[in-house]
Amino acid sequence: MHAATELPDTELPDDVDIVVVGGGFAGIGMAIRLQAMGHEDFVVLDRGPAVGGTWRDNTYPGAACDIPSHLYSFSFAPNPGWSRAFSPQPEIWAYLQGLVDRYGLARHLHYGHDVAEARFDESEGRWHLRTARGALRARVLVWATGPLSEPKLPAVPGLGEFAGRVFHSAAWDHDYDLTGRRVAVVGTGASAIQFVPQIQPQVARLFVHQRTPPWIIPRRDRAISALRHRLYRRLPAAQKLARAAIYLRLEYLMGPVVLGTNPSRRDLLAKYARAHLHEQVGDPDLRAVLTPDYQIGCKRVLISDDYYPALTQANVEVVDAAVGHFTPGGVVDVDGHERAVDAVILATGFQAAEPSFATRITGTGGTALSQRWAEGMEAYLGSTVAGFPNLFMLVGPNT
Repeated sequence: MHAATELPDTELPDDVDIVVVGGGFAGIGMAIRLQAMGHEDFVVLDRGPAVGGTWRDNTYPGAACDIPSHLYSFSFAPNPGWSRAFSPQPEIWAYLQGLVDRYGLARHLHYGHDVAEARFDESEGRWHLRTARGALRARVLVWATGPLSEPKLPAVPGLGEFAGRVFHSAAWDHDYDLTGRRVAVVGTGASAIQFVPQIQPQVARLFVHQRTPPWIIPRRDRAISALRHRLYRRLPAAQKLARAAIYLRLEYLMGPVVLGTNPSRRDLLAKYARAHLHEQVGDPDLRAVLTPDYQIGCKRVLISDDYYPALTQANVEVVDAAVGHFTPGGVVDVDGHERAVDAVILATGFQAAEPSFATRITGTGGTALSQRWAEGMEAYLGSTVAGFPNLFMLVGPNT
């Protein structure tokens, strides 16, 4: 894996044809396609010290993707060496870094460029960008930052007065030793169900504050054998076939559930999830607390084989009440019960519905994108917005 401790000293051009903001999967994929189409006059700006986006930044214990690796990778750039069905964060980050070398993208990448402002100049017909390390103009602006890039902090009274250690799962404090500590986890989403089983054996006491229980189905993770690695390297069509099979299976299972087009299949998935809960949690009272009271598919369906077992351990308490406020020494739930803790880990998600970048993009007439979206985010085909010429979003609304 490439070192990412120092920012490369690369000179930012004054003017380019295309600027891509974001060096994660979307930005790297865009850069590869631009090159394939014969475009070379472009740059990719990233605020971090290396390529990778969310897979560079999220380093919490157990971080992994909940989409199988053969599918969660570019179809045109398969990786025959994935170690597991669901590969961990370091492998996904290394995959993205490898694409930079494989496609010769280094000359286009500029790190440490957090875009503070992107303004469309109507007289020039060009975008003017101001970053933390320079400025440039471009004809086309491609916004490729993902929705899981800005951690969301809860607006709970007293958080600033808490005397212990506080950090978000997306900015994990690896210098803080959790061994023997009393820890509160706020949130039970996709990140929490991955790191809770990892830290549970370390801590003295773990309080998992659950506002709404998620629907969880088995992960069924497994190591990919050396035989399969050799097969995929020698016969790439076999890996393409495996990818297609995964895609069709997930479309069959999840597509109608999310879209609400097949109630019987939705009910079947809910039954599968309940069976998973009953199999792993023997205590009927705890099962009741962990059973969702809403229809499956209304929120993100999560996958895990070890989250429920972690919650059954003697040092874990599932707090079935939202956090009311913090005190200097602990967390008080909305029912008024206080629990003394040494550390609080916020697994409270990201600003996906109210992206901060919208305040930094200004289109025609001096209108900010956040103003245009004041009554709700929308874009034509999830990609373009009227009044913002030559602005394209790769992960726009409803995509």
